[in-house]
Amino acid sequence: MTEWKKILPQLITVCVVILALVLGWFAWEYYTRSPWTRDARVRADVVTLSADVSGRIVKLLVHDNQHVTKGDLLLQIDPERYELAVAHARRAVEVARASLGQSQAAIVAVQAQLRQRRSEESRRSRLRQTSSISSEEWEKSSTDVAVTEAQLLREQANLRLAQANVQLAEAALTQADLDLQRTQVVAQVSGYVTNLLTRQGDYAVAGHALLALVDSSSFHVNGYFEETKLPRIHEGDRVKIQLMSGERFEGVVESIAYAISDRENLPGTRLLANINPSYTWVKLAQRVPVRIRVDAQVAQRLRLRAGTTATVTIID
Repeated sequence: MTEWKKILPQLITVCVVILALVLGWFAWEYYTRSPWTRDARVRADVVTLSADVSGRIVKLLVHDNQHVTKGDLLLQIDPERYELAVAHARRAVEVARASLGQSQAAIVAVQAQLRQRRSEESRRSRLRQTSSISSEEWEKSSTDVAVTEAQLLREQANLRLAQANVQLAEAALTQADLDLQRTQVVAQVSGYVTNLLTRQGDYAVAGHALLALVDSSSFHVNGYFEETKLPRIHEGDRVKIQLMSGERFEGVVESIAYAISDRENLPGTRLLANINPSYTWVKLAQRVPVRIRVDAQVAQRLRLRAGTTATVTIID
């Protein structure tokens, strides 16, 4: 019994050391080799909407954090100036078409006159052969034909110009119609209006952002995994995701980034590599983004928010 009491502390010590080694090995595998990360973020595509035309906002039909469907009218820019532009463009088309009609009628008249002059020239040519008319009269008829032909060429040029004017007027009308249509800003995707700062009565400038729309069908998770864990991650692997708020759901690895920024190789002068001469002996594993697809119904049910933090674990 005395001997057992003597070796018991040694056995306990050995068991504790073995247990510590086993736990240390599992901890090392779990934290350095297992494909999981706490550094993950919920992401979504954000569509920035702007007006194609400038003007005062007379209607704002959405409020902050509202869900909208693709094609819904979000805001209306004052259309009066653009309606006047459409009316002016339509009148310009009418004027151009009237001018085209005049040119076509002028060509018909000149062609008829040219046929008459050529007929007279042909008749006088026969009379000249029989010396019934003088050479001067025959030359006058030839001159009349030449003058009429030149007039026809001018009228044909005027016709082409009138046709071009009609095309320009019609293009201007199309542009005016398009500008009028674009006084209505509609949702390009289905999603959520976020951080709405635009107000009714503001002046919208063409090309300047008016509101942001979070695409509700684009929610996904970006997990930033250490490079030592990448060999165990493959496209199509199932993933467990836990948000910091406690919700749990699953996803699928969609893709793995093929490049990240190299902080040790910054661009130098004359496009030469600028390598840091100091070498850090302690090297930390780089983190590579892994895109994880999330089912749209799950994203809608859990009402995911872009930018929130998550923990990601690869299942298989």
